[in-house]
Amino acid sequence: MPALADATSSRVSDFISDEVGEYANRLTGRTLRIEQFSAGRFSGRLTSLRLDHVQIIRERTCQSLMKPGMAWPGVMIFSLPVAASGDSHFNGHVLSFPSPLFVDGADVPPLLTPRYLDVVHLVVDRQWLAGYFKGIGECRLADDLFAVRHLGFNVSAERNAAMRRVITDLFDACGRTHVFDFPASRNELQSSLLRFIAEALTSGRSTSMNSVTSQKKVADHALDFALSRRDTPPGVDDLCRHVGVSRRNLQDCFQNSFGTSPSRFLRVVRLNAVRRELKMLAAAKRRVSIGDVAASWGFWHWSRFADSYRELFGELPSQTLQVIRSSRHSTSTTGFDRLDKSYQEGPVFGRNEALDATRHAWLAADQARWLEG
Repeated sequence: MPALADATSSRVSDFISDEVGEYANRLTGRTLRIEQFSAGRFSGRLTSLRLDHVQIIRERTCQSLMKPGMAWPGVMIFSLPVAASGDSHFNGHVLSFPSPLFVDGADVPPLLTPRYLDVVHLVVDRQWLAGYFKGIGECRLADDLFAVRHLGFNVSAERNAAMRRVITDLFDACGRTHVFDFPASRNELQSSLLRFIAEALTSGRSTSMNSVTSQKKVADHALDFALSRRDTPPGVDDLCRHVGVSRRNLQDCFQNSFGTSPSRFLRVVRLNAVRRELKMLAAAKRRVSIGDVAASWGFWHWSRFADSYRELFGELPSQTLQVIRSSRHSTSTTGFDRLDKSYQEGPVFGRNEALDATRHAWLAADQARWLEG
C-alpha cells in the first residue's frame, strides 16, 4: 500500500511544503514530475491516517497541478473531493466537483486539478477489499472488483454531504484526541468508509473513464511533438499541420482535455521545464546561465520570460536559484520541517494545541479566497 514518504510509525502523519517537487516526492515516495498550471506560489499539505486495512490520505493544494500517470500496483483508490475551486480533468474527461472517483492504482492516468483542491483518498488493497465484500454478502461486487479500472460516480447530494462530514470529523478527531489508538474506533470508522464505497459501486450511477477521449489523444499527440522540438519550439499552426486538424479543432481538444488553450498549455509546460532545469543545475553545483536555459526552451525575450516566470511561480528565476543554493549550504530546517518534526514526535496530532492551530490556519486564507472567488 502506498504511504507518505518518511512517515513515522504513528498512525497519523502530516507534511506541509511550498515546493511542488518536494510535495510530489512525499506523496508518492519517488521522484515525480508535477507541473504547476496556475499563477502564484504553490502551497500544499498532506495528512495521512492509517487504519488497519485502509489508508486515508488528505491532499490540500493551492495551485492547479498537472499530475502525471503513476502506478501503485495492487490497490484501489477511492477519491472524494471535500472542496474545490473548479473541475478536474481526468483522461480527457471533465470530473465535476463533487463527483467521487474510483481508480485502479496499477495504472493511474494523468490528472489536472483545479486551483484549489481539498481531496481525500481511501487506499485499499484490492484482494483484501474483495474478501471484505464477500464477507458481508456482496459476492457479485467482490467479483466485479477485479474488472474495475476507472469510474466516476454521480452520488446523491445527501450521501456526498454525509461522507464529507465523516471525513471532516475524522481529521478533527486526529487533531484533538487519541481515539484511533483504539481498535474499536478504527474498525467503526473503517466500516463506515467501506460501506460508502460499496454503495457508490452498486448505485448504478457510475461513468467509465477507462478510455482516453479522442480529443485528449489529439492534444497528447500535439504535446509530444512540441516537447520533442525543444530547440525549435513549434507554433500552434505547426502543431495543426503535424496532427492534421484545424486551429479551431486543436483549440477545442486542449480546452476540453485540459481546460486551457494549446498556446498557454505549451508555455506553462516550458516554464516548468526551465524551473526544473535551473533547480537541477543549481543542486548539482554547476554553473547556471538563466538566459541560456530559458533560450534553450524557446524563451528568447528576457524581460517577457522573467515576467512570465514570476507570474506563474511567484518569484524570479534568480530567486529560484537562491533558494536552492541557500538550502544546499544550510543544515538548519525550514519552518515547514520544524512544524512537521514537532508533529511527528507524538503518536498522534494534538499534543501541541498552538502548533495545531498554526497548521489549521495555514491554508485558511487561500481556501477562502478561491472558494469565494
